[in-house]
Parts: sequence; C-alpha cells; structure tokens
Amino acid sequence: MNCHVRNMVCLSQRSQAKFRIILPLLILIAVELLQPTMSCKNDNCSQLLRQSLKRTRLTNRNTAELLETYKASQGDLADLICDMQMDNVPKSTISGSTTLDRISSVYSRLKEFLPHMKTVMEQQKDFNPPTNLVAEGLDKMITQVHYTALRVNCLLQFLQPNIPIPEPAERPTGIPPAQNIFQQKAYGCIVLSRLQELLSKAVQEQRGLLREKFAGRKKKNINFLIRC
Repeated sequence: MNCHVRNMVCLSQRSQAKFRIILPLLILIAVELLQPTMSCKNDNCSQLLRQSLKRTRLTNRNTAELLETYKASQGDLADLICDMQMDNVPKSTISGSTTLDRISSVYSRLKEFLPHMKTVMEQQKDFNPPTNLVAEGLDKMITQVHYTALRVNCLLQFLQPNIPIPEPAERPTGIPPAQNIFQQKAYGCIVLSRLQELLSKAVQEQRGLLREKFAGRKKKNINFLIRC
C-alpha cells in the first residue's frame, strides 16, 4: 500500500469515527426541535398516562442495564467509586405533598440529570474509543431520558394546563472545574445510580396516579383525575 492510499484509508477511518460521535448528537437535536410539538397532540389523558408510564419503565430498565455495564468496565474499583458521596450530582429524591406535585418534581429531576449525563458521556469518550459500550450506551440513554421527560411534560400539560411547568437550568451546577480520573469515574457511576433510583420512583408515582384515576372513576369524585 503506497503512502497516498494509506493516508486515504486513515482519513476515511477518522471520518467514520467522527460520524459515529456526531450522529447521536444530531438525533438528539432533532428530537429537541421536533418532539415537543409532536408528543402532546394526543388529548386522551388515559393514553398519555399509559404512554408516560411505559416509557419510564423502559428507560428505568435500560438505565439499570447501563449501570451494570458501567460497573463492569471499572473492574475492582466499581464498589468503591459507586459508594462515594458527591454533592454536585442531582438527588434522586422526589418532592411534593400531592401526586401532581411529585410528578412535576419527576420532570424537573429528569431535566436536571440530562446535562450531567452529557458530561459523563464526554468524559467516557476521553477514556475509551467511540465504540466503547459505555459511551454508546450513554448516547442512547440521553435520548431516552429526554423522551421520558417529554412524556411526563405532556401529562402535566393535560392535568394542570394553567400551571407553568418549572424548567431547570440547562447547564449542570456544582461540578468542580477539574476532576482527576478517579473522580470522573466516581461521578459517572453516581450519576447513573441516582438516575436509576429516580426512574424507579417515577414508575411508582405514575402507577399511583393510574390507581388514583381508577379509584376516582369508581367513586365518581369530581377532581382532576376525572379528566383521565
């Protein structure tokens, strides 16, 4: 193989690697531009609730699988780094005295996690080649969490149409300006662990909303759940 051909092959390989990195970001941008106007057209509250619950369950299951993949990639350090405490990572707690308040809290929390997941993804790409399973999994997971947040947003728009839905800051807060490799690995594991805990709680809250809906119908109570 002469130098010209070899250079062309190397250039082609680099272009393919860059394309694999850019493509998920382009898909995410397309979702952000199009999905908000498409996902809320359905005016059937019961169907919106079921779709949101189904999406949240799927994302919860996939996050748990990605977390296991992440831990396996860390070797013997997995238990140590995942048990660390970091104040700069969003909490997995859900706040609110009513079901609607807690569903709104779920939406806010999911949005808070998105920029942190993007940070973890970029860190993982520095550790490993673009074909690494963790980096690829994070690419897909960012889109899934985004879709899940949109489903919850649509549900809130229907159940409380006159109440503004709070939007958290787009950028993560509290991340130290510099992290060593050990801190970055711990940060990634804690982000995924807390996200999975949040999604499990989100599933429970939406199941509770579904039960309240049927209870409200059975008792013929006039409240917001009758809308479903």
